Amino acid sequence: MPTRNGDAFLDRVLTALAQQEVSLPWDFLAIDSGSTDRTLAILGDWQPRFPVPLRVRHIHPSAFDHGDTRNLLAAESTGDLLVFLTQDAIPRDAAWLETLLRNFADPRVGAAYCRNVPRPDANILTRVFSEHDPGYATGRREHTLPPVADYARMSPHDKRLLFNMNDVASAIRRTVWERHPFPRTEFGEDVLMARALIEAGHVVVYDAAAAVEHSHDYLPTQMRERAQVDGQFNVEWLDRVCVKSRSEARALTARQLKRDRQALDDAGVTGPALDAHLTLAEGLREAAFMGLYEGGRSTRRHRATRMLGRSTLRVLFVVHGFPPDTWAGTEVYTLGLAQAMQRRGHEVHVLTRAPAAREVADGGPEDFSLARAEFQGLPVWRMSHRLRHQRLRDTYDQPRAEAAFREVLRDVNPDVVHFQHLIHLSARLPLVCRELGLASLITVNDYWALCARVQFIRPDAVRCDENQGLGCLVCVKGTALDRIDAARRFLPALRPLAPIVNLSRALPALTRVADAARELQDIADRHAFVCAGYAACDLQIAPSRFLRQKLLDTGRFDPHTVLYSDYGTITDRVRPIARTADPGGRIRFGFIGSLLWYKGIDLLIRAMRELDPSKAVLNIHGDFTPDRDPFHHQLAELAAASAGAVAFHGRFDNQDIARVYEGIDVLVVPSIWFENSPITIHESFLFRTPVVVSNIGGMAELVRDGVDGLHFEAGNAADLAGRLARFVQEPGLAAALGDFPPVKTIDEDAREMEVRYRALACIVRSGT
Repeated sequence: MPTRNGDAFLDRVLTALAQQEVSLPWDFLAIDSGSTDRTLAILGDWQPRFPVPLRVRHIHPSAFDHGDTRNLLAAESTGDLLVFLTQDAIPRDAAWLETLLRNFADPRVGAAYCRNVPRPDANILTRVFSEHDPGYATGRREHTLPPVADYARMSPHDKRLLFNMNDVASAIRRTVWERHPFPRTEFGEDVLMARALIEAGHVVVYDAAAAVEHSHDYLPTQMRERAQVDGQFNVEWLDRVCVKSRSEARALTARQLKRDRQALDDAGVTGPALDAHLTLAEGLREAAFMGLYEGGRSTRRHRATRMLGRSTLRVLFVVHGFPPDTWAGTEVYTLGLAQAMQRRGHEVHVLTRAPAAREVADGGPEDFSLARAEFQGLPVWRMSHRLRHQRLRDTYDQPRAEAAFREVLRDVNPDVVHFQHLIHLSARLPLVCRELGLASLITVNDYWALCARVQFIRPDAVRCDENQGLGCLVCVKGTALDRIDAARRFLPALRPLAPIVNLSRALPALTRVADAARELQDIADRHAFVCAGYAACDLQIAPSRFLRQKLLDTGRFDPHTVLYSDYGTITDRVRPIARTADPGGRIRFGFIGSLLWYKGIDLLIRAMRELDPSKAVLNIHGDFTPDRDPFHHQLAELAAASAGAVAFHGRFDNQDIARVYEGIDVLVVPSIWFENSPITIHESFLFRTPVVVSNIGGMAELVRDGVDGLHFEAGNAADLAGRLARFVQEPGLAAALGDFPPVKTIDEDAREMEVRYRALACIVRSGT
């Protein structure tokens, strides 16, 4: 059951479910998408007294989708039969569930759905309107595929009736759902499911004996909005135009109004009451038909879906780096997800860019050549690339990388391609997938799609809120950074210099001018080019809502394909820790990760210098090489003035992460860039450690100020010092900030991704 603000009927629904007399074992799962009424309290009250296990999961409202959310519900269950019920559909008797289950004694049946009955207190017009609705009809119907020739001659209208299904109250075999999850859609996911099942030879049953109380008393404005969505769905997914013109809408309104008058007469409604009902009926009918007409004007068309021939998949992951060459966050996440998918029985391959230790003259590989090997049981294609770019365009548009990608695609023949990053590869790779008719999705791990420097922060530590256009050229060069805003405004006037690139071949004296013109052209093209590559994927997955909004703010992405879904965390190194108090009674703050300038570690050390070193210490865990790294040398000098309050512990083996957290009371993530969804914060919650974070980006989303950590003003050392001082002044604060959220594991993430992969693989595509 998907829930949100459903307290009007939810208690009655749960009461009816608790009374079901069922011959098979069952359980109940709800996914709530941000209820602000009593929905969660009602579910919580029922949990200890419900007759079967009752679980509740929470997602953010922006993550809700009618198809996706039902897929999440199914993925988290283990039953052979998946029964879906909305929060306002009340089973009419104790035999409802058992009656629905009996349909599946017939092995041909892939799905069954229930009869809707108007509520006892429903408006008389609601009851009148439902009389001709197939979802309220009496009698049993079996929807089956007609003979091929007959099916080919069916009109879109007749096919829509054939595909009728309503998941207000319905059931689907798990084995069928695994080969065709619900399509991601804002409406009509049940109809699309029925179409795929029927076309695959399954039977979809309408069982009027299994009934639920369910109806809505719509106002004309609500009716129009709903009809617009319905009309849009019909034309986009089924190529069915419900109402062709406004004049047809008016004619249909008049025709239906005659039937409504007759129904009201038959019901004995007379006098002023009849006039009032007819006025409302006219408004509702007009709203419905005009809404269908307006929604049906959409010019967009979606591709059909079909059932997969098998439930296992062949998946290709594409990433800019991979162990053992690199072990950063994206690379480790890709490794964990790939291994989790392999554990789920799927065939997994990885394509990655790899550095070359030797030059070609010394026996090293040619750039963009491929070498196939294995890493921890995964087949890995490593594409050599020394990153010696001849021009700026080579950093995002690399035909030789595309050629290598095509070679891997021919060998692997994947069902779906999951891009984890396109940097050091080519932003055109998703377009290759589209050309070849391959399903693809991309996890947007940072801001490279929008920022050539990746992190949306300039070398002078100024954050950008959006792409700076031609001003990005100044940032990339790293000089005259104070002129970025001016460059954004005035450099477009220099774009006419682009033709000089060709003239320079005849006039060598113009070469320097031509190089500058080429750089202008390359940076001018980059934003649209890279965004187009990301947008070519079927889905763009953002691990933070902040990053998702940054993508949408560009106006270059379809909001319905940009999905918020946080990372899964690898938990095989997580164990209960035995954290004991510091022998000196100090609060132990911790920093874990790379010691990079935009991580704000210098800010943290400055803040620590404001605290009494006898009462607080900062333990820094990360590769520390002050003899080779100028920034690390600066950190060492800052720490030297802290009177022993800062300790560098250097690099650690991730196998020892639990030991590291045993020596930390509070984690600090002081980044000055818009961190997306730091793995360290997830790990900190797993080890039940509160976190102090900058109040920007995904960090501010993950950590709830005053609940499981504290926020401070990003870049403000004094404000950070004040937050840290609270832990010294309030001895019980760390323990009080202990209401930690559940952390998605990598196996749970793989379970969710598996459904997305299957749903994308079900889309019928054309390719060469």
